[in-house]
Amino acid sequence: MKRIFLTLSLVFAGIFTSAYAHFPFLIVEDGKAVYFFGEGMTDRTYKLPAGLAKAEITMRAGDKTMPVASEAVETDDLVGKKSKAAVPAGADLTSQATFGVYHGAKLQYYTQHLGGEMPQSFSQCKPFENMDLQAHPVNTDSGVDVYVLWKGKPLADAEVRLFCEDGHEEGKAKTDASGKVSFTDKEVEDGTNAILVGHTVSDETGKLGDQKYKSAMHYLTATFADPEDK
Repeated sequence: MKRIFLTLSLVFAGIFTSAYAHFPFLIVEDGKAVYFFGEGMTDRTYKLPAGLAKAEITMRAGDKTMPVASEAVETDDLVGKKSKAAVPAGADLTSQATFGVYHGAKLQYYTQHLGGEMPQSFSQCKPFENMDLQAHPVNTDSGVDVYVLWKGKPLADAEVRLFCEDGHEEGKAKTDASGKVSFTDKEVEDGTNAILVGHTVSDETGKLGDQKYKSAMHYLTATFADPEDK
């Protein structure tokens, strides 16, 4: 495998389709953290919704976690946010933001960029604090396993879809009881790979501003580098 980026998502039916939905992505490019909202990894010029424009990027380097100073960017190639300074090589990045209320449901987005060396087993993964929905890739002899967690526990029966840079679906599987899905070297193409979609909580209720919601939909995108490309 060459360098890859995976966007993990737990799919629920009916409201969005993977072909047209927009999601936030967090990557490192030219040494800087880049945050944008698009249909895929190459769609970087869609205006950030108000809720996502407020998203803050956090960096974890070693045992230290700290905010990343960023600034709004609006060019022909990128509309989003970019860190003011380069981030350390191997640093993990996270962000989360509330989109708002859509059809009576709260939309919550989570983003990750895993920049460190990919662990050889899930026991070596270091979960992110204060992040309800997260994923952790593990290097295997045949490809990459990904473990999905919801509030610190394995999320079972969640569909995870893998797309290549051109938008073709290269892999799809549901997490097992341990929250794991597996992708092979053959499923992951050279270049950039992505997955779109979410996890819904039907009994999560509350109010955002003057809008009430009766359920919540949580989306995760996570990017990381192929272990063989380190």
